Amino acid sequence: MKKLFAILLASVIIAVTLAGCNESADVSATTKSTTESTTTTTTTTRTTEDINTTFKEAATASIYPALNKDANGSYPYKLSTYTTYYDSSNSTRTVNINNAVSKLDDIKIPDGSTFSFNQTVGKRTVLAGYQEAKVVVGDEFVDGLGGGICQVSSTIFQAALRANLDIKVRACHSLEISYVPLGADATVQWNTQDFQFKNNSGTDLRMSVSASKGTLTCSIYAADDIDVGKVDINVSKDGNSYVLKRSVDGKVNYTTYSKYNKPKPSTTAKTTTKKAETTTKKAN
Repeated sequence: MKKLFAILLASVIIAVTLAGCNESADVSATTKSTTESTTTTTTTTRTTEDINTTFKEAATASIYPALNKDANGSYPYKLSTYTTYYDSSNSTRTVNINNAVSKLDDIKIPDGSTFSFNQTVGKRTVLAGYQEAKVVVGDEFVDGLGGGICQVSSTIFQAALRANLDIKVRACHSLEISYVPLGADATVQWNTQDFQFKNNSGTDLRMSVSASKGTLTCSIYAADDIDVGKVDINVSKDGNSYVLKRSVDGKVNYTTYSKYNKPKPSTTAKTTTKKAETTTKKAN
């Protein structure tokens, strides 16, 4: 009898153990399935022009009071206009230009207020619709998010000059560019370089910025009829520097200097040449 009881007890223990193993196997399978379904893929796409952020994004909004659009206001007096040209077949660069223009068109700049390009356009990110195109980094042209918007800031710079507005912050590129004369550009980068001017005209202003079929234009309109004077913009070369001077009624009231480096030899070109030479050598 005892022997029979021992056999039955052993059978029960084995059955419980097997059931426990099967349950553990099911839990493992469920865990694996859940893990596979929730795994995310990381991306190396840059979400800003400079990954080494030097200040918080919120800090930009506190530079000056935010400017708003005023599409319906009356600004009948044109103070200035300036046009540059771009290759509209370059799709990513065109997208970036259009994104920036959409933020800038119809922006009202009240009398005494300061316009900040970075504050108005905002951070150039993938979520904001910006794509990679050629940008200047150090002494090289490389692919970077938001490539092309410096043409927008440079076009506005030229329009602001001709409206006799007070240029507060402006810097040139490190390399030569072609969409404006050398010495006449205004580069921007989200967290390191802004372009700013102050409305010292005595009346409210509105910017009209448009981009279509390779033509980028910025015009500045005033609410009141004011006289900006006879404005003359001259760029000359002095040694290795370019000197831009603005004269109003014969008197210079703004001067800025620009100096450009030569681009580094293309690494890709070197690699391609080296491969070609190796192939030729083997063929011989």
